[in-house]
Amino acid sequence: MTLVIDNIAELITNVPDLGEGPLGIIENASVVVDGGKVVAIGPAGALADQRLDAGGRCVLPGFVDSHTHLVFAGERAEEFTRRMAGEPYDGGGIRVTTEATRAADRPALRASLDRRLTEAHRAGTTTVATSLAAEVTTETTFLGAHVVPNEYQGRADEYTELVCGPMLEAVRPHVRWMDVFCETGAFDVDQSRAVLQAGRKAGLGLRLHANQLDYGPGVRLGVEMGCASVDHCTYLSDDDLEMLAAGATVATFLPAADFSTRQPYPDARRALDAGVRVAIASNCNPGSSYTTSISFC
Repeated sequence: MTLVIDNIAELITNVPDLGEGPLGIIENASVVVDGGKVVAIGPAGALADQRLDAGGRCVLPGFVDSHTHLVFAGERAEEFTRRMAGEPYDGGGIRVTTEATRAADRPALRASLDRRLTEAHRAGTTTVATSLAAEVTTETTFLGAHVVPNEYQGRADEYTELVCGPMLEAVRPHVRWMDVFCETGAFDVDQSRAVLQAGRKAGLGLRLHANQLDYGPGVRLGVEMGCASVDHCTYLSDDDLEMLAAGATVATFLPAADFSTRQPYPDARRALDAGVRVAIASNCNPGSSYTTSISFC
């Protein structure tokens, strides 16, 4: 059964050839949908089995949030308080909510996940990529190597082996992507490469957290390994930009995290002018970016 969304004042297609400007804007438009897929766009007044009157509103594609951490329990208000008092963000606060998540039962985690998804959907996000949430999205990521747990302090190599072995084996049927935080205080470049290599061997797509807190080797590693994206990219050198522009890896910026950690905003215009493919995501998480709003980002 076909559906027409009619009486659209402005339709944003994101296809320049279809309309005005880089967003491909069509005025006084309609969209015809069949089986969940857009099959036609054109002037207002198109016919279909059902009609939805847009009432002269603007219609645009739903947001895709490619970097979120929606499954968690607990809170990190104390960390926020310290940061607002001037203490720098170091990425280690995740251990607080990691332990709370371990202690939470499945119904509680699912209920909190549903609340966050509802909030995101109401704000226009239609697709999310998140960690271990196969019940609500096909874009699931295994990020076992985000921070070294308390019980493995001083034994990061041993923990990396655990991530690449038993942990990956356990989650492999439930995830599409492998990710690792390549950053000072998290995982170094050799450990990060081992995680990505294990993910590739398991048939997973590769992604990378990197260059959030300072310049480092993460972007180079991401391009070298053919990662779909390197996320954060707050600190990008000219060499980083050149490598990204020459490859297929997307630089995903997470400005809400930079806002709440008081980091400088990444220069997205500089990246675009260098020929880099750029994306924006929410990085929704309890410690550095507690928002699901892509429009805010």
